[in-house]
Amino acid sequence: MPIVSVLSHKGGVGKTSVVLGLAGAAMQQGLATLVVDLDPQGNASSILGPDSPTASALDLFSRPGAKALQDAVTACAWESGPGEVDVVVSDPMLIKFDAWKEIKSVTPRLAKSLEHSAGYDLVLIDCPPSLGTLAVEALAASDAAVIVTEPTYFGVQGALRAADTFEEVKRNLNRKLKDVSVILNRVKSTAEEHDYRARELSREFGKLVVKPVIPERIAVQQAEGAAIAVQKYGSAGSREISNIFETHLDKLLRRIG
Repeated sequence: MPIVSVLSHKGGVGKTSVVLGLAGAAMQQGLATLVVDLDPQGNASSILGPDSPTASALDLFSRPGAKALQDAVTACAWESGPGEVDVVVSDPMLIKFDAWKEIKSVTPRLAKSLEHSAGYDLVLIDCPPSLGTLAVEALAASDAAVIVTEPTYFGVQGALRAADTFEEVKRNLNRKLKDVSVILNRVKSTAEEHDYRARELSREFGKLVVKPVIPERIAVQQAEGAAIAVQKYGSAGSREISNIFETHLDKLLRRIG
């Protein structure tokens, strides 16, 4: 049961869209998937979660353990596919856990809850768009990480900082972290700047950059607006994006082993 943190160090790169796309791909492949929303903004929760949850990701920190996870897990609002997707919804009060600390001084709590998630084939953690304590907690509980970025100067710089955080957590808190990969999202093929930054990212990360890149497609926003998986949306653009997420999921699971 791999646990994968999906993180970024820049808002607006489509991190949550990647989480949802990977969860949808896993659902279509028949996998039992848990999405844990650690982003206090709660975008994934607004699409996947119930209107009135009885518990949230906050409980995984305030009372870590099997009971907290059991209470916080709920079936997602998507129409089911061959597999099922469950969710642990976010809470705005998660922000109080996200104050910066030295990584080696963090005492992992999330891991104590997620060690009881063995009933799932895949756990995806939607991290905040920052590298504070919540992202560190997520990495400390994970087997692998996916860094989501976009082909801009700030996007590349954010990806480099996220990779540094991954390595520091691996050194100090979680030796079982196996792999980090980079997903380049919201790419416009006609933009020269995007092409330049994509090449720059490839120089910095080499084979860690997952191909193909994810192009900017309105179908992603349309599916999210309709609160359905992009795999269920049914347009030409959604089929293109769905195929890419299926490829990315296959590569991710192979890399993790």
